[in-house]
Amino acid sequence: MVNSFQDLDVTLDPPLRKARNEGLVIRKYGGSSLATPGLVSDVAAEVAALVEAGERVVLVVSAMGDTTDRLIALAGEFAEPPAPRELDQLMATGEQVSASVLAMALAERGVEAVSLSGDQAGIEVSGDPGAGTIVRVDPEKIIARLRDVQVVVVAGFQGRDANGELLTLGRGGSDTTAVAIAAALGGSECEICTDVHGVRTADPRIVADTRPVRTISYDAMVELAGLGARVLHPRSVELARRHGVAVRVTHSSDPGPSTIVTAGEPSLEGAPRVIGIAHERDVRLVRVEVSASSPDHYARVLTMLAGCGVKPENLSWPDPGELRFTVRGSEPLGPPITELAMELDARSTVFEELGSVSVVGTALLDPPGFLPELLRVLADHRVTVPAMTTSQSRITAVIPADAVDTTVRALHESFGLAEDRT
Repeated sequence: MVNSFQDLDVTLDPPLRKARNEGLVIRKYGGSSLATPGLVSDVAAEVAALVEAGERVVLVVSAMGDTTDRLIALAGEFAEPPAPRELDQLMATGEQVSASVLAMALAERGVEAVSLSGDQAGIEVSGDPGAGTIVRVDPEKIIARLRDVQVVVVAGFQGRDANGELLTLGRGGSDTTAVAIAAALGGSECEICTDVHGVRTADPRIVADTRPVRTISYDAMVELAGLGARVLHPRSVELARRHGVAVRVTHSSDPGPSTIVTAGEPSLEGAPRVIGIAHERDVRLVRVEVSASSPDHYARVLTMLAGCGVKPENLSWPDPGELRFTVRGSEPLGPPITELAMELDARSTVFEELGSVSVVGTALLDPPGFLPELLRVLADHRVTVPAMTTSQSRITAVIPADAVDTTVRALHESFGLAEDRT
């Protein structure tokens, strides 16, 4: 299951009366949609058309193109590693640049617009630099601006804590910002404009004949997002579910199919079906052998890992005194694992060059079940499986990284997810 997030405990101000939000569009544009001045101009033209049609618009924007990566590299020119607080001050400028240039582009089209930082938009956060979570959004900050202008452009990915410190929200922060603002304003829907045509049955860069998923439940989307699908961050979906905000994922410039993420139909929840295939390329399998095997000892292992910033998944105890888990990402694992081994007088082994494939759906383990077919596909392609996790909503297999693409394509075909082109 996807880990819980602090964002789920936000205390947003009570939604405004529905009548106040008629004609209000809440939309987020990702960095790929704003990567060049030409793309910014295209977005401004699209938003201007909304205004001309009588809509009021609140936009949330990410940093332009690869700005975030360039800012991280810039910080590395001066300090290694850079101080987390100062890195946050630098990183937040990327979204602020996007907000201001888009407001300028709108003004050039005769649209009254204003850009706001997260703090100016009333976004209060808590936590540590680079990992802040939204705790409150004051809707009156944005409503007050909408009384004077037609479009408010908010810098995503950031806010201020109770002490006035600027904090960024971590990966996917702009998605979460947009959903939180929609919830605070009483909006029934939040649009996420990106460079893909909604959610698809697999990554179209791997599988050529993927199908669009027109409607998907919050639960299924959280699983897909948490297991490798990059379209939405799971935090934003969890927040949307809690506050009843539908999330529409659509291409920012190319008309085509879109996906609406909303509450599932209760009558269909129990029907066994596969919705999509997700994958990860960077997975490590860690084996820790300890002298004692009590739950308390394992709890110490997990506590120490959390203190080092390591997030273990797919935990298992195949033998007394042995703990196995996986870790996603490419950050070096050597120092925290070495520290763990020394502290607990344990032996550790890290297996590299692994990935994962996940089948996401409903009632996956109900008879006849989808696990046997997954295992058959893996066997047919001679794919080894050093770890596996199963539940009714997803089956995840850890496999060699160089087998990920082939396995995703094979499972997509085996479960009948290909687009019908007849």
